[in-house]
Amino acid sequence: MDSNSQQAKDSETLALIEEYLAGPGRFGIDPKALSILDNVDSSRSEIASVEHLIDPVIAMRLRKLAGAVFRGMARHGTPTTFNDVIATLGMMPARTLIIAIALFSRLGPEHRRLETVSTAVSIFAKIIAEQMGFDRAAAEEAALGGLLLDLGRVVIAMYQSATKVELGPDFERRHHRRIASSVIAQFNLPDFILEIVQEDRFVLQRRAFSIQGVVFLASALVEKITDASGLIELKSPLPAVAGNLEVTLGSVFFDYFVQIGLGRFVRIIPC
Repeated sequence: MDSNSQQAKDSETLALIEEYLAGPGRFGIDPKALSILDNVDSSRSEIASVEHLIDPVIAMRLRKLAGAVFRGMARHGTPTTFNDVIATLGMMPARTLIIAIALFSRLGPEHRRLETVSTAVSIFAKIIAEQMGFDRAAAEEAALGGLLLDLGRVVIAMYQSATKVELGPDFERRHHRRIASSVIAQFNLPDFILEIVQEDRFVLQRRAFSIQGVVFLASALVEKITDASGLIELKSPLPAVAGNLEVTLGSVFFDYFVQIGLGRFVRIIPC
């Protein structure tokens, strides 16, 4: 196929993907939910109403994510009300996570590895940022940037799952950034996510890693330890007694995956 024919075919496919993204009610998110989370002055009752403005599957996954974050290194339990969920996650992260969950939930089983890898990159990016001394806000940005680093590839996979059309790796390589930009604009996602997705070079600050650098480091790490089926293997010390309050990085990582229903994709080898 000559270059002009390829460009014409790609343009037609991109238009179909954008039409798919714009479909009414496609992702189970009432726009009111996103508006409420955009407004720092939203009342408690408005925030509580978000749970009923999103698909029940998304709401359940968001609760599990909040539970995993809330437990963290402290093992304090789980949030109870939806206001607790949003308070635990933060309004901007919760808004971003709702969109991410909606997209991941529409991946077919043949593309489930994308969610596993994205989740692992998110967790490792946050851990690395914290260990490097980044403040909490920067560590959260690293986590969200890691989760959505492959946003364009996720959308292409969603489209393939929905239409049973095989687009191939070359199409993905050529266009995943453009598609990610469209989704970021459509859902008004934070600018730092666009910066991370669009940059393909490793960015350093004057005397420190950038958030994008941390995300790329986490991505390279996850790629190294994840097999073709999506299984992640780690060697880590584990608590001496199951159910006690002791935690290690390995147990936190595994518990996070268990909480969000992806525990079968992680294997921890005690050491």
